[in-house]
Amino acid sequence: MAERTLKFTDAEQQQIEAIVIDKDKDEALRYLVSLLDRLKVSEGHACGPKVV
Repeated sequence: MAERTLKFTDAEQQQIEAIVIDKDKDEALRYLVSLLDRLKVSEGHACGPKVV
């Protein structure tokens, strides 16, 4: 699999922190599924990896 770089907004970072603090396994799984969807959306360009 190609190397990818993800950029998180402040809101996304807060969401991740809340999931960890709450130890919410169900929400963590939903969030990981959404990240996989973001990774599958587009392929990288020939000049290098696509920043997602």
